[in-house]
Amino acid sequence: MGVLILFRNNRWRFRVLWLLTGLAAALLTAAFGHSVGLARARPNLVVIQTDDQTVRMLHSHFVGPHGKKHRTMPHVQRLIEDRGLEFTNYYASIPVCSPSRSALLSGQYGHTSGLIRNVGKLGGVRGISRSPVWKRNLAVALRRVGYYTAHFGRFVNQYGNPEGVDRRAVPPGWSWWATDWTPDVARRFYGYKLNVNGHIQGPFGKLHYQAWSNKDSRKCPAGGLSCNYHTDQITTRALRVIRHAPRRPIYIQVDYEAPHATADGSGESEPASRHIGSARRTPLPKPPGFNERNIRDKPRVLRSRARRLRAGQIAGMRTRWQRELESLRAVDESVGRIVRTLRDTGRLARTYIFFIGDNGAFFGEHRYARSKFLAYEPSSNVPMLVRGPGVKRGRRSGAIVSNVDLAPTIADLAGARLLLKPDGRSMKRLFRFPRRVGRRAVILESYRLPSRPLYQHLEGEGIDTPHDLGPSASAVVPAVNYTAIRAGRYKYIDYEGGGRELYDLKLDPYEVSNRVHWRGYRKVVRKLARQLKWRRFCSGAKCRRGTGRLPLPKLRRH
Repeated sequence: MGVLILFRNNRWRFRVLWLLTGLAAALLTAAFGHSVGLARARPNLVVIQTDDQTVRMLHSHFVGPHGKKHRTMPHVQRLIEDRGLEFTNYYASIPVCSPSRSALLSGQYGHTSGLIRNVGKLGGVRGISRSPVWKRNLAVALRRVGYYTAHFGRFVNQYGNPEGVDRRAVPPGWSWWATDWTPDVARRFYGYKLNVNGHIQGPFGKLHYQAWSNKDSRKCPAGGLSCNYHTDQITTRALRVIRHAPRRPIYIQVDYEAPHATADGSGESEPASRHIGSARRTPLPKPPGFNERNIRDKPRVLRSRARRLRAGQIAGMRTRWQRELESLRAVDESVGRIVRTLRDTGRLARTYIFFIGDNGAFFGEHRYARSKFLAYEPSSNVPMLVRGPGVKRGRRSGAIVSNVDLAPTIADLAGARLLLKPDGRSMKRLFRFPRRVGRRAVILESYRLPSRPLYQHLEGEGIDTPHDLGPSASAVVPAVNYTAIRAGRYKYIDYEGGGRELYDLKLDPYEVSNRVHWRGYRKVVRKLARQLKWRRFCSGAKCRRGTGRLPLPKLRRH
């Protein structure tokens, strides 16, 4: 009898144990399946970034050797712009390379992150490697939610240089790393090296190349050839990762050097062999404001360096314009290859593709032959296109947005939480409703010179500042510090050394007439000056607040 009771008890216990084990297994399977389902449901994300490309270049045509006009970037326009959305008021918050790229990874203005220059404590790779952005950037946030992250091409200035950072370990956040390594002067198109997952490879191609020698075949990248030209090389590497990446969401960032000038001092870019001379009959655009005749309304600090351009300078700019358009043709072909590979691997339908520029450049506007840095449209207003699930096709949005909005947008699409408090906000809502412009304002700023107000602000946030620093880079534009606000139809600029500008971009899109002292704009100036005062060193939600209704100018009727 006792044995029978024991048997029955054990049998009852076995059934209970079996039921509990099955329930636990079901719960684990459901939880695991749910997490896998969530990972698979997350979209793929591809960011393609060019260096020094202007909006005018994006929409440009070149004139070929036989006098026929061709679109410079037909693949970009057909595969991204026509199938997605263009933001016509997209701005680089600091219109220079490293600060702009840091803003992409952090979602923060330079005055928040402290990353305001190309080199030194407050910029380039030295600055970012000592900043919270290094370990808490967008890629880290994406990888935490299951993304396979990969970077190709240019990172920030002085990466691989003892004066910046020459540690070979892959920075936090990246599953795959094939990034320009520049122990000396940056070699943009041939003779460069790459840090590939911690191993230095290269040089790729001959450092000493001439017009037609020591370069790739004109057949590149077709026919299985090994192509060293930077644009083709990093595109091929990106395609390989897209094809063979794990079957989970991917974040791919491809940073092209084009159309930036080479490091040989010529001021010209380097096209792929197959495109050399293809735009040699293309005229230089001369919009209103080109070689501006009268600049008496500009602040003194700008007038002192702006001499009218001579015929030889204009001829040189035309050659530079042609070469940069030619260099962008390889980027355009690469965009076509990336989209085709995404389609072939079955990823395209669930992929957002962003095509952006890091900053613009001058081609004679306001008498400036080259460079960037200033808040004027050719320098700060840059290309921004996006396509993907739910994005309206073939539309334009006039919403005012900035590179500090990219990290919040990408995190929003990915269902990830940023690890740094962003100054920007998600643009996702605008993808479906591009006409909802709102009353957004963004900050434009530049600190090429030491700035006591900025240094005091950064030190209050625990960011170490330099004791003495001159201009951060040589350029033909004046070394100035400024903060500007872009809101509604206006751009208001306040220079730290004295001087102000106001432009009504609805009536004066080329910024020819500084209206800061016009009687009809007094209320506008007062409103924007107040807005700029409390936004100058804003952070987080404060930066995202709208301006409220902006006054209209009181213009005389004739």
